[in-house]
Amino acid sequence: MIRIRTLLTLTAALSLSAHAITAERLIVSDAKTNELSVIDAASGQRTARFSTPGSLSGLYTGPGGTLGYALHRDSDRVTVLDGGLSSVDHGDHRDLVVKAPHILATLNVGQQPTHFFAHDDRIAIFNDKSGTVAVFGETLLGKTNDMNVVTVAQPDHGAPAMLGDVLLSGSYRLNRVDAYSLKSGQLLKTLPESCPGLHGEAVLGDVAYFGCTDGVLAVTVQDQNVTARKLTNPAATPEGTRVGTVAAHSKSPALYGNFGKGLVRWTPQDTALTPVALSAAPLKFTFAPDGQRLMVLTTDGTLHALDARTGRVLTSAPLVAPFDAADKAAVRPTFATGKSSIYLTSPTTAEVLDISMGDLKVTRRLEVGGTPALLTVVTATGEQH
Repeated sequence: MIRIRTLLTLTAALSLSAHAITAERLIVSDAKTNELSVIDAASGQRTARFSTPGSLSGLYTGPGGTLGYALHRDSDRVTVLDGGLSSVDHGDHRDLVVKAPHILATLNVGQQPTHFFAHDDRIAIFNDKSGTVAVFGETLLGKTNDMNVVTVAQPDHGAPAMLGDVLLSGSYRLNRVDAYSLKSGQLLKTLPESCPGLHGEAVLGDVAYFGCTDGVLAVTVQDQNVTARKLTNPAATPEGTRVGTVAAHSKSPALYGNFGKGLVRWTPQDTALTPVALSAAPLKFTFAPDGQRLMVLTTDGTLHALDARTGRVLTSAPLVAPFDAADKAAVRPTFATGKSSIYLTSPTTAEVLDISMGDLKVTRRLEVGGTPALLTVVTATGEQH
């Protein structure tokens, strides 16, 4: 009888969870006004618009999926925007809560906040001018805004990564990685392995990968034991071609980096990088939510879907106007992924394109007005009664 009741309870819970829906809202910045607009993905309507302290140098979604972070490098501020979506746990199911978006906090994390890194439930922001890294979680934001600030080797264009209680601070000008204790802020180790022109990082498992001019530096952290090894560039790499952005996903065995007019891929077992050809240089690349595909936008305005395991191009679609990096006034298109859609900005037409992730077909054109620039997606899943 107990077994039957348990099965019935489990069946009921599964039935309830089958009614859960995922709500998505887009946070879009305007290149001219620096305003942030919140767009409801289902209706395509703007639900809110907010002014900000200044121009945006980055726009990201926090680890909880419901908060957006706008970095204002030149104004020494970070705007935290609550997209108005959340869920409440009721044991056998979660309820979706939909409210009005609002500015949760405007943070002073240091001078020239530039590089944003999120892993598990924590965020690290490298402040270039002050030479510090601000580390915090999302739980108390808007209440105490407490953060742990670690002073690193020097002001620099840095790249932070966190593994356990260790903060890895990558330095562009020092060409190296330093390891610090997040508990004490003290230097644990300066890695002897060089990483010239260090830029970009991602974490997979207990390894952080940093882009270098001569390859990728893989830094392994086990408790407070920190070691490193270098993955070399492909043979006959053209002068000036290097990795400066790295992408990883917990469900993908391969990682990717930008590399001239294409990408490179590697796995944790590799000793060298493998080139992946594309139609033009990548503007942005990120994994689909399931980690099985890599989505890439190239300068010719084409969106590509790659098999994340092999790097093979599965589908390509020309969708927006080409981007000319030589045109300093041009606003580059970018994209973010939702559950089943890709949202792609089209600055020249004042639109955000809603694209089916399966076949890269445009399903809607959202007229957002102005000059859409940066974009991120906030989301929550639950039942609506």
